[in-house]
Amino acid sequence: MQKRIFSICLALSMFVLISDSFAQREKSEISGGLGYYSIYSMINRGNGYPYSGSNGSWTLSYRYYLTKDVTLGLGVGAENITTWGSFVTIAPELTVSYLDTRQSTVRVRLYGSVSYGITLFNNTTLKPDQVDNSGVWATGFQATPFGLRIGRQVAYYCEVGVGYKGLFNTGVCLRFPRILARNRHHIDD
Repeated sequence: MQKRIFSICLALSMFVLISDSFAQREKSEISGGLGYYSIYSMINRGNGYPYSGSNGSWTLSYRYYLTKDVTLGLGVGAENITTWGSFVTIAPELTVSYLDTRQSTVRVRLYGSVSYGITLFNNTTLKPDQVDNSGVWATGFQATPFGLRIGRQVAYYCEVGVGYKGLFNTGVCLRFPRILARNRHHIDD
C-alpha cells in the first residue's frame, strides 16, 4: 500500500517537474506559510498532550496553472511536536477556484484544494521500552474547502481545512509571469 502511494506521489511530482516545459505559456507560483492544529497535533492532543507541544506546520508549495481556475502542484509540510516527534509530508495538490474578481482593483480569489501524499515520521521522544518508529512512511493529506487569496503577483492567503497543513494556514505567495514564447495563451493577472 505504501509503495503504491509513494509511486503515485512520485509520478505526480514528475508530472509537475516535466510540466515546466509547458510553463512558457502559463503561470506558476510558489507559496510559504504556517499552519496550526494539524492532524498530527490533533492526534497528539487526543493522546493527552497539549497543543503547545507543536511549533506549527511550516509549508512550502509550488503550483502550476493548468487553466485560470485550476492548478496542479506539490506541497511540502514539516512539523515538530516536542512530545511526540517530527513529521515531513510531501503531497501533490489540486486547487480549483470558485470565485475570482480578476477585473477589480483588488483581486480576491476563493478556492478549494485537496492533496494526498506521504509523510515521514521521526520519533524524537523515544523511551527505553518503546519501539523506534523513525523512518516510517504513512499517508498525508490536506482537504481545504475554503481558501482566500488577496493580491495579484504577490498575494496573501489564508485557508481553513484539515490535514498536514493545519486547521488554519496562512502565508504569502509569489506568482511568476509567463516566460516569453511564440505561442502565448492569455491568463488574466
